Amino acid sequence: MTGVRNRPNTLSLILLVLFFLPVLAVLGQAFLRPQAWPELLAFLRSGQFRRVLAFSVSQAFWSAFFSLVLAVPGAYFFGRYEFPGKQLLRSVMVLPFMLPGILVVLAMVVFYGQNGILNTWLARLFPGRNLAFTGLYGYKGIVLAHVFYNFAFCLRMLGERWERISPKLEEASTALGAGRMITWRRVILPLLVPTIGYLGILVFLYSFLSFTVVLVLGGYLYQTFEVLIYIEYNNKLRFTHASMLAGVQMLLLAGVLALQRWTQRLAQRESGELSPLPPLQLKKYPVKTVLFLFYLAGSLLFFFMPLFFVLFRSFKKRGLPDGSWTLDNYRQLFGTSFRFVVGRELWAVVGTSLVLAVTVGLLTMVLAYILARARRQKPWGGIDLWLQLPMGISFLTFAFGLLKLVGPTLPPVFLIVWAQVFLAFPLVYALLRTARREWGEELIEAAQSLGASGWELFRTVELPLMRKALSSAFAYGAALSLGDLSAVLVLGQGKVITLSVAVYRLIGHYNFPQAIALGTIFILLAAALFSVVEVGYPGSEPGGHGEGRRQ
Repeated sequence: MTGVRNRPNTLSLILLVLFFLPVLAVLGQAFLRPQAWPELLAFLRSGQFRRVLAFSVSQAFWSAFFSLVLAVPGAYFFGRYEFPGKQLLRSVMVLPFMLPGILVVLAMVVFYGQNGILNTWLARLFPGRNLAFTGLYGYKGIVLAHVFYNFAFCLRMLGERWERISPKLEEASTALGAGRMITWRRVILPLLVPTIGYLGILVFLYSFLSFTVVLVLGGYLYQTFEVLIYIEYNNKLRFTHASMLAGVQMLLLAGVLALQRWTQRLAQRESGELSPLPPLQLKKYPVKTVLFLFYLAGSLLFFFMPLFFVLFRSFKKRGLPDGSWTLDNYRQLFGTSFRFVVGRELWAVVGTSLVLAVTVGLLTMVLAYILARARRQKPWGGIDLWLQLPMGISFLTFAFGLLKLVGPTLPPVFLIVWAQVFLAFPLVYALLRTARREWGEELIEAAQSLGASGWELFRTVELPLMRKALSSAFAYGAALSLGDLSAVLVLGQGKVITLSVAVYRLIGHYNFPQAIALGTIFILLAAALFSVVEVGYPGSEPGGHGEGRRQ
């Protein structure tokens, strides 16, 4: 029994070593060497540090601000009324977390780019006025892409929290003579503040660590710490300086991560019970119904139109909105031009991506479930917190640490799998840990009293109860692997080509027709994984859907 009891501790220790040893290697290279501290102080006083810090904080702040501001009106309707299609819309809001960053960039280019759909519409609606959106490649485009990523997540999470605020509180406030504004300010808002704070910090953290969106839409002119670390390591080959940047970023994020965990606990503590909601009917609430329909139309235009037109333009000649219908863009994926730009045949790229995704999904799911099962009766403690910390660590930092530790001895594919498990584990473990604790031990004890044990107990009791959560865990792990660009770029060393890398290279060579066609295939894969997640595990709480995603 002692050996069985020690297994979870041994597994936890192994995972912590695998997760944090590469990080410690980077920190050691950054600070445990001669002249490290003078170089650090010189960098902290430099104009480059001030510019990168100002841009990273500024774009992350405005990304979080606009995501929340745009989500609050929708959260009100989702949290206070029932209406046809509500559950479907709520389910679809999970989709952004299944989309790779490079695919979001592609959708932004197709819809908001210089020759995109939006500018085509503006030219037709206002002929001769030269109205056009030209801010995609730069600060505005980066914030726009981050809002696209996070808006629906904020709407869903805040709407679910609002739904758990009892309408009786508002009725009691009104009965005591308080008006709507006073009730909102003194009753509703204080109950929403913990969730708003949690979501704001979470989106800030995601945007601060953004890599793909900033690299493609900002180039080298707009640099977060992630992009600057990549440039120093991959382009300038200044490995020591890149390690120092990674160490500085980790120190900056330590406080943000601690604040995020504190707001998460507050948000979970404020969670209440679901209450029956009145239907949103035109006859009973004419103004609110009309406002909601306008809001919904605008949201769908912002969220779905870019993805829809990736699909639409993939069947247009040369990918142009006014081109003739054709399958040429798909045929070219099998041609020599695709092979020349990407470096591999299409089937090799798809096969590599799927094998990596299945491997990472299965490995992460099995490791997370073994640990979640072993710790099912224990409260959320220090080990669990340590296993969640990777979500606040620079993924590039981890990748560079892997190269330093075992880069010369292990094949690139093994390094990529190691890094992607690091990326996916916090989310998958949190999902399975929560699911495993929710149904308690009564059924297990009853099955054991009837003589079930070992494999039979797992097969007949645990697996049926956990099948949905395990399906979601696998889908999330696979989706995060499919969408990863940074680990494959850094660790693949040009030898491993995935769908994300292929789309990135096609965009970089301005080969948009093929990029759009490949992006459509990517969207279909993401939609398939999304359906597994939503059917498998439709619930979400703070700390659930979305954590661990990197852009």
